Amino acid sequence: MTKKELRAAQKKKLAALPKMAFTEEGELAAARLVESALWQRYKRVLIYLSMPDELDTAPLLERAFALKKEVYAPKVESDSSMRFFRVTQDVSSWVIGAFDIREPAGKEEDVFNFESGPALVISPGLAFDRSGNRIGRGKGFYDRFYEKLFKSSPESAICALCMSCAIVDEVPVEQFDRKVNAICTKDFFMEIK
Repeated sequence: MTKKELRAAQKKKLAALPKMAFTEEGELAAARLVESALWQRYKRVLIYLSMPDELDTAPLLERAFALKKEVYAPKVESDSSMRFFRVTQDVSSWVIGAFDIREPAGKEEDVFNFESGPALVISPGLAFDRSGNRIGRGKGFYDRFYEKLFKSSPESAICALCMSCAIVDEVPVEQFDRKVNAICTKDFFMEIK
């Protein structure tokens, strides 16, 4: 299956799920992730803000704030660029941005600093395999971000937080694709060596 075919199949699968499934799986996956040694190793976490057809990340955000993590969320700034900005529980300053999802307003003093040490990135994606291969929506925002992050902080890690139906037998890969270091769903958490 090509990347294009897999994206189409996954989008169709996700569209068939009831809205409540995204909330329920988000709660269960968040509870599982915060118990992991991977989560506990990192003070800084970068968490995607979920779209309607993605696992709900609100429960993970709540846990991150409660545990006093430094939390960053993405802001799309052009067709090819996104940056992460520090966020707090006060979401009143957030705006509706690209793809009709909430995002931080984006003050320069809140931008994620690559030089300030490692971070755990909670990655979205349409499909993942148990080898750590990932397929996103095809825009390349995260691929470009990962390149910068790991150049500055090779001790950083990526964890796929996803719906259980996002786990597939095999994801097609290309040379620039970066594997995730862990996968977490409502059913399991696994680090990939």
